[in-house]
Amino acid sequence: MTDRRSHHLGVRVPHYFVLIVIGVLALFPMYFMAVTGLKNGIQLEQNPFSLAINHPFGIFYRQAWDYIDDDMLRTIIITAASVAGITVLGMLSAYAFARMEFYGSTVLFYVVFGLLLIPSFLTLIPLFLEIRGMGLIDNPAALILPYIAGGQAFAIFVFRSSIQGIPEELFEAARIDGATHLRMLLRIAAPLSRPIMIAVGLLNITSIWGDYVFPSLVLPVARSTAAMAVGNFQPPPSVPDINVVNLQFAAYTIVSVPIILLFIFFIRYFIAGLATGAVKM
Repeated sequence: MTDRRSHHLGVRVPHYFVLIVIGVLALFPMYFMAVTGLKNGIQLEQNPFSLAINHPFGIFYRQAWDYIDDDMLRTIIITAASVAGITVLGMLSAYAFARMEFYGSTVLFYVVFGLLLIPSFLTLIPLFLEIRGMGLIDNPAALILPYIAGGQAFAIFVFRSSIQGIPEELFEAARIDGATHLRMLLRIAAPLSRPIMIAVGLLNITSIWGDYVFPSLVLPVARSTAAMAVGNFQPPPSVPDINVVNLQFAAYTIVSVPIILLFIFFIRYFIAGLATGAVKM
């Protein structure tokens, strides 16, 4: 028994070594970004990889937060509203395609699926003209509505596969008890699709949170999103030029923290959702 365990351990050591190397390579950029925000310009020039910390501790993070705090709040509101709209409307549409029979449902579903094949950059100019025609320029709705509409195709495709994978017996029992379609959606389809809903939500949060191009077309610099703020970073006049890079890295780190925390807390559901979607599709 001992020899067998030793053999299995010996076989796994190269695998663990490869995983450790991949982990270090993946985490090093985040380490470098976070540590750079704690240094001053002189320390960065002397040794970019050292653990030297500027005093007072975290001064660049406090200055960066003062610069992007309003933009962070605005981005949180836009992201939360967009993801909520994508999830709710996507589930309603997906349930209709999966469990309700109506004329042309198959053709309509393939039309929705075909939207996934259109590169997003091709829609930027028509979308901007439409938003301008609706008078939504310089309004958060100019981002929320397109994000919700743009996220529907993928959400419907994934949610439909998840709902179709739920045993028909559960829905049949609910119908016998007199449940409506809305009740079956809320009590059966939605709870059993929770992992894949979280996975789709996290994917949309990541893309919306980091979007720079479209917000820069419809929002002014004075009311930027977080991605716009760090992309158009302008340090306060009181910051010496030698410390500008450090302040930028502090801002990058602050903007990255919410996404990192979301994945840490929901990674189990995210992996379960991806696995479920891969099996059912």
